[in-house]
Amino acid sequence: MPRLVDHDQRRAELGEAAIRVILRDGLAGVTVRGVAVETGWSTGSLRHYFGNQRELQAYVVQATTDALRRRIVPRVQRPRTHGSVIERIATIVEEMLPLDAERREEYALWSAVVEWERQHPPDGGSVTWTDQRALYRQCIAALRGHETTSEPSQAAIPHPDAEVELWAALLHTFVDGLASQIINTPREVSAVAAARLLRSLLQAVPSGC
Repeated sequence: MPRLVDHDQRRAELGEAAIRVILRDGLAGVTVRGVAVETGWSTGSLRHYFGNQRELQAYVVQATTDALRRRIVPRVQRPRTHGSVIERIATIVEEMLPLDAERREEYALWSAVVEWERQHPPDGGSVTWTDQRALYRQCIAALRGHETTSEPSQAAIPHPDAEVELWAALLHTFVDGLASQIINTPREVSAVAAARLLRSLLQAVPSGC
């Protein structure tokens, strides 16, 4: 009797292996041969699922994006009831900063997804950029006293308060730059310094309603 193959399980295993390749070698390491070696499959078995490297990388990028959302979203959405509004918002934004080993790993994965989007611009625009801007928009809206939403489609819509849109853009730019400095110049920008800078920026957001 022929052995039944669980294709969904094999794809899941492939996605996990490819993430390990990304963390070790970056997106460029996600080749048919490289992933085959990581999984222990033959290249022929891998080509049964993907006709070429672009198809493989597209699948891996989607699997990576899904994995990041599963890891980050619960942390961002967990209840925060202690401290000032600024402190609660700061702890949300810090989930996007590479302040420890887990978040540095996530930063590396996000960077691979961004690189893929740069090489193959999505028709609807960058998914990673849209996800992040939606998060920062909600953070600024909360600081200005607006009601917030956890519905992704609503969070992606520009806010009617022009100050929310302006400061969401400033926060987005600030966090991207700060994350880069934490990774590339850690001796100059420590986790403590990054936390202090983030709170200084949030304190500068003008109050709203």
